[in-house]
Amino acid sequence: MQQRRLLVLPIALLLSFLAYFTISAIQPLPAAQAHAFVIGSDPVDGSTIGKVPSQVSIFFNAPISAMSHAHIYSIQNGNLVEVTASYSAISPSNSRELITSLKTPATQPEGSYEVLWTAIANNDGNTSYGIIGFDVGYSGTGASGVATLGPSSSNNLNGIHKLDTTALLSIAWELLASAALTFWIGILVVEQLLLSAGRGSGIFPQVRKHSHIIEWLCLSILLCGECIAIILRMVRFAQATPGQSLGQLLHIIPDTTYGIIWFLRILLIITAMVFLRLTPHNKDVVPVSEPEPMTNFERLTTQELKINNHRRTRQLIETPLPEPATPRRHTAIWMALIGLIILTYVLTSSVISVLNPPISAIVFDWFYLAAQGVWLGGFAYLAYLLLPLLTGVELEYNTETLTSLLRRLTPLLMVGLGIQIVSELFISEASMHRWQDFINDPYGRTLLVQIVATLLAVGLSMYSLCVLRPRLTHQALLLPVVKADLPARRTRQSRLSSTGRQLKISTKLLTVCGAIMLLCLALQSFYTPPINFPNINYSNVQTSPKNNVITAQTQQMGDLTVTVQVMPGRVGYDHTVIVIINNNKGQPVTDAQVTLTTNMQLMDMGTTHASINGGNPVYITTFAKKDAFSMAGLWQIKVGIQRPKQSLLEETYNIVLTA
Repeated sequence: MQQRRLLVLPIALLLSFLAYFTISAIQPLPAAQAHAFVIGSDPVDGSTIGKVPSQVSIFFNAPISAMSHAHIYSIQNGNLVEVTASYSAISPSNSRELITSLKTPATQPEGSYEVLWTAIANNDGNTSYGIIGFDVGYSGTGASGVATLGPSSSNNLNGIHKLDTTALLSIAWELLASAALTFWIGILVVEQLLLSAGRGSGIFPQVRKHSHIIEWLCLSILLCGECIAIILRMVRFAQATPGQSLGQLLHIIPDTTYGIIWFLRILLIITAMVFLRLTPHNKDVVPVSEPEPMTNFERLTTQELKINNHRRTRQLIETPLPEPATPRRHTAIWMALIGLIILTYVLTSSVISVLNPPISAIVFDWFYLAAQGVWLGGFAYLAYLLLPLLTGVELEYNTETLTSLLRRLTPLLMVGLGIQIVSELFISEASMHRWQDFINDPYGRTLLVQIVATLLAVGLSMYSLCVLRPRLTHQALLLPVVKADLPARRTRQSRLSSTGRQLKISTKLLTVCGAIMLLCLALQSFYTPPINFPNINYSNVQTSPKNNVITAQTQQMGDLTVTVQVMPGRVGYDHTVIVIINNNKGQPVTDAQVTLTTNMQLMDMGTTHASINGGNPVYITTFAKKDAFSMAGLWQIKVGIQRPKQSLLEETYNIVLTA
């Protein structure tokens, strides 16, 4: 029977791995991403279009909340002029599309436009932001070179991933909350499923004195961590969009899925605290009616104890003390609370928001968190609650109980370990699709450290359960055979104590590896996986090179149509400026005095003035190459027209020169 039970574990793990690889082969996993990042826009970021659009659409990789917004600016004379018509809105047909309208597009000038956007992910409540740029007709900034098309530069990743005070606080509280949840799950699973009955249950009241306090501490940390998490999300949004009032920031709770699930999670944590307060933790009501059959080992141990002094812990185990009453309905309620709280964390994770279908992601992520609590939390319970009570100077008298508890813990911990590995494989494959990202991307480096820590934790788990536990059992069986006054007994006692110390060290090292794994999880939720952009060839998008020569421009100045042309339009030459003026009847104007003022838009290259008197239908002047048009880029020509008995007309013309 024992061999059959041991065979169940490797068979179950093997079936889990086969199921995982079969699903992966049939349906490749999509990329999992956190936050809400831009993966496309219309107009395309970096493109040059023919006319000013009526609206700008921004596409994200995850659903966004109604608090997300964008502002559109036109670059005019080196200044940002907002041309946003109204507050941004989410498309009714696509929760990942943000639409922002421009006011009076027909009257907006040509040149460069910038879209400053800020988004809150609907599922995880995190803030992201960036900038999108496009040109209408020509580049209003005068930048030379070929534009980078597409959303690769639309997200301000350096600002989002900056480790400032808010980010460090967020990571620290994420780590504390994860550790508290893991330890709390381990305490409940071990106590409710293993220690409430059977051999060794006599130590339950003593362990419960400590674990009850730790449960309160874990739940308090979870409650404080959730409150601080929502506050830090509000702070991040306020930093990205200054000027927000407290009332506007509080809309993150009702206006996002994260906020609603966060509120439900708070209610569940408070319910767990109330239930913990109402549940008796040290009340003994059901006596042990019949002791378990004694083996030869137990009889020998009992005989040996008659010649030794009484030991407190040993007395506690041998005396038929009443068992703590843990009704099955209490266990069911605790397990339901654990499952629901884990589910709230899963529903607000980054994996769920982008995987389709999400059911498999929900199942794997739920099992991942549950197995993490069972495995790491169970070993933490063993290292810091059970082993200090059963080892040390009392190890000789408590070995039987310790080996019995370890034997019952082993299947549970092994199953948790196996589920953790399979689920982590799923989540890792969903997050990373390129091996080079494990080195080049901060998320990949963090995931690599987590994998190494997981392998170390697996090795320590196998060493503790498959090497030290059988050794401890074997040494305990041999100890009572030798009389107390013989040297061989002292030798075996020394070996038994050494094995107990090794078990304590290995379990504590495993909890350290677990803490590193939880830290990596907190860092991963901050850094987010590499963005998986759509496979679109943006070279097909109609655009113009940034250094396209624009040497002529026509504008309406009052009732006059004025054309300004610069020749030859290349740096290193003297430039001739030709001005042609026609009235509203199409007839040339010859009696005007024209003044020209030139300078570069991006930097002050020196202002040059020229004046042209009337008398001819064509107004011509020449600028020496040392005085004007001495650098490639966008130049501005301010044209002033003064006619007799008419008011002065002024307008600025933009001319692009190449090297």
